[in-house]
Amino acid sequence: MPVRVRFFLFLLLIGTHLHAETVQEQIRAVIDEYENNVRANTQKIIAATTEEERAKYRATVPSAGPYATRVLGIVEEHVSDPGSAVGVSWLITQAAAFPEFDQALQLLATLHLKSSGIAPAVKALEYQPLEKVEPILRDVREKNPNAEEKAAATYALGMQYFRRFEAALSPELAETAKTQAMDCFQDIIANYEQTTIQGFPIADQAGRMLFEMGNLSVGSEAPEIDGKDVDGSAFKLSDFRGQYVVLMFWGGWCHACHGVIPQVNQFVTDMRGKPVVILGINTDIPNEARQAYQDYQVNFRNWSDGTTSGPITTLFNLRNFPTFYLVGPDGKIVLKQTSIEAIKETMKRVESMEKIR
Repeated sequence: MPVRVRFFLFLLLIGTHLHAETVQEQIRAVIDEYENNVRANTQKIIAATTEEERAKYRATVPSAGPYATRVLGIVEEHVSDPGSAVGVSWLITQAAAFPEFDQALQLLATLHLKSSGIAPAVKALEYQPLEKVEPILRDVREKNPNAEEKAAATYALGMQYFRRFEAALSPELAETAKTQAMDCFQDIIANYEQTTIQGFPIADQAGRMLFEMGNLSVGSEAPEIDGKDVDGSAFKLSDFRGQYVVLMFWGGWCHACHGVIPQVNQFVTDMRGKPVVILGINTDIPNEARQAYQDYQVNFRNWSDGTTSGPITTLFNLRNFPTFYLVGPDGKIVLKQTSIEAIKETMKRVESMEKIR
């Protein structure tokens, strides 16, 4: 074979090999571009010296939409390439609000059902409607050969059934969903003890969910909280037995909390002289906690948990901030992961019932 022909074939082989390797790199380049632009915009918000400046940059946060279109284009062009799984996973975890999500979901359910590297996307399906994703999750759980993906599907199913349990309108539906959820979480603990997803042991998460189902459901006795405030003074949840207790998990770092705190402050004022107490679980480090109390004129007592992974926050398995609980005079949970508006309405009904008596 002539040298020139051999050299041409060599280049062709290299080109084919590089092409197989670069599908993932092409997708990653688009994702990196999006994340870098978001990061740069965030830095501008942090560096802004006025609220007007901050508002200007908040209004220019890059949308994931155009990037989702580009990622899907690469995926569809190389749909049979294993590297396209990266794009499918990103579209499902980061582009749920865009049309590309449904196309990525279809690809996950078919061509990438047995792929590796899709565990984060599979786990993210816990937030989608159950009727839309249950068949996909069951298929991944049964047919994907990889532990991470099987564990992710099992966990997502468990979370779906858990939410159905909490929202059930009848004891029969609640019991069925509770059994399904517990079966999933127990399966993870039994069979995926060493499996991690994005660096987090999935069995630990399943264990916390089992604890929540047994100890943090409406009607359960609230776990004891025994901690200290920012100045080191200790107090317990049980110290307030005989009163309604509103628990608020929050932090000065939490933008969603900022608009709620004035409502809570007003609620504290409105409830003075009544058997209701509002107690916060603050997740800032002490110095920042003190600043937050001052900035938002906080007028209710707080345990200082020091971080979003502090002992109290971990005990209550927090997933969102702010989070509210209402605990009754008997120490049992009346409302869980609720709103300050729902708590106000509940207390109005309690007051009405007391007047009737």
